Formats: sequence, C-alpha cells, structure tokens
Amino acid sequence: MKKILIPFLLLVFVFSLTEDANAQRKKRRKKKEDTEESTRSKRSRDRDNEEDYESFASKLVYDINIGNISLSNGLFGMSFKPQIGYKLHERITPGIGFKYYYNLLSDVRFEDDFHLNDFGAFAFTRFKITETFFAHVEYSQISFDNDWFLQEERRSFNYPLIGGGYASGFGNWKSTLQILYIGNQDVRRLGNYPIEFWFGFSRNF
Repeated sequence: MKKILIPFLLLVFVFSLTEDANAQRKKRRKKKEDTEESTRSKRSRDRDNEEDYESFASKLVYDINIGNISLSNGLFGMSFKPQIGYKLHERITPGIGFKYYYNLLSDVRFEDDFHLNDFGAFAFTRFKITETFFAHVEYSQISFDNDWFLQEERRSFNYPLIGGGYASGFGNWKSTLQILYIGNQDVRRLGNYPIEFWFGFSRNF
C-alpha cells in the first residue's frame, strides 16, 4: 500500500505544481492583454481628442479688401481695409479692422492738388448665411481730412454700416465682394456716396 501511495502523492504534487504554473502564465498573459487593450484605448481616445480639438489659430479669419475706387473729373480715390476675426461659431465671426481712404483732387482751377487721408478703426460681426453669402454689420470710428474746404482741422465720426457680401473659391482662400450702407448722413455727404464697395480676399472664411 505504501509503495503505491508514495508515487501517487508525488504525481499529485507534480500535477498541482504544473497547474499552478499554468495559472500563473494565464494570469500574466491576461494582464498583458489588458495592458495592451488599455494602451490601445488610450491611443484611440487621444486620436479622437486631437480630431475634436481646434487650435486658436485655426479659428482666425483674415481679410484684405480694396474698395471705393473712383477716377473721374480729376478725382482719384481708393480705400484699403484689412481685418481679422475669430470664429465663435461656424457661421458667426466677430472681429476688428483698420480703414484707410485716400483721395486726390487734381483740377486746373486750383494751383495745388488736394490730397485727403482719412483713416480709423472698426469692429464688425459677420453672419454666414450660406457657404457663399454672408451678412456684415460694422461700427467705424474714422477721422476725416477737411482740406476740401481749405481747413486744417480734422473731423471724426462714429457710425454704423450694414450690408452683405459674396464669397467664391475653394480651399482656405476665397475672393469676396461686399456692399455696405453708411448709416450716417454727415458721412454720406462728406464722401458724396451712400455706400462702401469692397472686393478682396478672405482666408479661412
């Protein structure tokens, strides 16, 4: 009986050691698989976060505009308007900008030419109606030159403008057209026109 019992106990002991080793290997393998799965999930979440995240610079909108060009009866005029905005929403972009108006009057009735330099700043909000059409609201503070009347002092006006525009093109850059109605009677009289007309280029429209 003892001869049979001793080999049997040895067999049970060896079997238990084997099972314990197998269990340890399975445990290590499962832990490794869980770690790899966790790493894959973290990488996936990081990729999703990178796709959802938009940097501050990616939401900036740049515009360069030239407008109010006139050439008649000895009068030459042209305006320049750069602006920068920030997309609060895909369709709403507030921002700020600078305006410069230049007018030259060359007439044989006058001994000297008249050079007028008007300039100022403005704040605006653009509402994107479709991918091509947008509404534009603007509030300007402009200092006007008064040399038309041989006066040295300048005159400043704060006034609103409202209108809209059209954008065309593909990619980051688009060409734009804007027509804005001047909401101040004195400014309309000073410039002899009721609207501002601009054309230019817009980045990240």
